[in-house]
Amino acid sequence: MTERMFAQLKPERLDELTEVAHRRRRTDDLARAFRTPAAPPRRVPSLGRRPWFLGGVLAAGLAAAVIVVPGVTPDSDPAVTGAVGQPGGNSHVAAAPGTDAPTTGAPTTEVLDARTVLLAAAESASRVEAGTGHYWYTRDRTFSRHVVDDDAYATRLKVLVAERDKRAASGSRQAADRWFEDKVTELKKNPAPLPYVVFSASTDETWRARRKGDANRNVSRSDGRLTFGSPEDERKWRASGAPRLVKGGERSYEDRLDRVLSIDNPGITIRNVDRLPTDEKVLERRLHELYRARPGGGANEEDFSVYLWQTAVDLLNAPITPGTRAALFRVLAGERGLTALGDRADALGRTGAALAAKGPGDDGGSIEYRIIIDPDSARLLQYEVVGDGESAPNLRVSLEEAGWVDDLRERP
Repeated sequence: MTERMFAQLKPERLDELTEVAHRRRRTDDLARAFRTPAAPPRRVPSLGRRPWFLGGVLAAGLAAAVIVVPGVTPDSDPAVTGAVGQPGGNSHVAAAPGTDAPTTGAPTTEVLDARTVLLAAAESASRVEAGTGHYWYTRDRTFSRHVVDDDAYATRLKVLVAERDKRAASGSRQAADRWFEDKVTELKKNPAPLPYVVFSASTDETWRARRKGDANRNVSRSDGRLTFGSPEDERKWRASGAPRLVKGGERSYEDRLDRVLSIDNPGITIRNVDRLPTDEKVLERRLHELYRARPGGGANEEDFSVYLWQTAVDLLNAPITPGTRAALFRVLAGERGLTALGDRADALGRTGAALAAKGPGDDGGSIEYRIIIDPDSARLLQYEVVGDGESAPNLRVSLEEAGWVDDLRERP
């Protein structure tokens, strides 16, 4: 059986953080959490529009998510945060504030409300000049939490494959296949999670061609290091044989696929995203139209909030016009349920205004979704998700750079 076949048998979160797979996981997890009862909508007279209630943000099942869930180490205790190379790799490195380390700064004394932050970002966006080029370039820094040992999981799959073939050789092939499918389903549901908290990080770069048929370029660089939630987690990892959970190195490839910019909006491409409305109310109506037309869509307005936030994260890292960016921030400013956390540093040491939404998860716990925005530049710096009772985000993606370039190897 080929490696590709084995990959297809993995739980959804075991596959690598490719562009589409990563966005699909985020979409599914967030959508599941937003299916919580919404408060009755109310009107905000100053905006003359319906603000959609921001309910739960991520399924509490994320805490028990199978296989790989993006994340990063604890926020405010660098003393217990360290990076360890794989066997034969780098030595212990302590995390330091202001570096590419998984720390989050404390909020400032004066905290502006979420609506003020978003409206300030809208004003800044309206003053930005639009760019142009042949390729839209992005560079993201993704921190991933590992929940199972991939190699051990693959070994268990191989054992099941061998047993299936043995059963097929001595009996019914169809019965053997049914047995195999049942066992794989059971394995996905019970993947033997790791008994310690561990993370890894990668840097992902993409060049998206504006002209249809031109090549796209994708580059992913894994640090090849592990970072643990605490010294005790590192001790447990060593006691379990120090398994190699992540491989370092770079992977790059080119393709000519007509990739979408937002998994929930396949009709939005790099060639038409700059034609989205620049008026707040018109953009909101357009987003509702796209919401109803999305794959597997419907008119369940309780789920519109999650669609809006997912789409906003996608669009804020896409080549939308300054007018659309400003309108999008104004649409978001009408959301309820957002809490301003003050100024905080992202994983790259940049400071911005942090916003959070907290709601109930499927198991009765609470889940928090955070974003960090720079109101002065109107940039989305980072988004992350924190599980119930956890000090470390299960998902953290820092949007390091984005812009138009004219060459497939060029950076802004």
